[in-house]
Amino acid sequence: MKRVLAAAAAVVTIVTALVWETSLAERSKKEIVGLTPGEVRWFTPSYYNDGRQRAQLFGDSSQGGAWIDRAKIPGGARVLAHTHPQDELVTVIEGTWYLGEGAKFDAAKLKAYPLGSFIVIPAGVPHFVAAKEGTVVVQLSGTGKFQTDYLEK
Repeated sequence: MKRVLAAAAAVVTIVTALVWETSLAERSKKEIVGLTPGEVRWFTPSYYNDGRQRAQLFGDSSQGGAWIDRAKIPGGARVLAHTHPQDELVTVIEGTWYLGEGAKFDAAKLKAYPLGSFIVIPAGVPHFVAAKEGTVVVQLSGTGKFQTDYLEK
């Protein structure tokens, strides 16, 4: 399992670097593009109604293509069971993210992923998440239009 996660992390890093390089090459003027934490622009998408926020760092996850987003989950929040049509690649960059597998939210199935954790959730696998001890920020990356199909209402 550790080898699979390490390989997945390596693939994500390489693909992201290639996509980033390609994007920069398309610019008429080469320049370094960077964001400090204070420059990240958070917004609340219409499909978030529980206090979560999202920030688009690279590309546009609502349109497709390669993208990198962040999601901020307030302490005490939980996200009910859902799936995604593509693999979900997650890096925890703040707090502890709790993830469980199954078609219905079950707090007993939550596993803690602390700061620095990397998780691959395969396409179609039902899962749910929570932020127990304060705000959690995760970085998500993928290709294609991001979509969430909720199994619970």
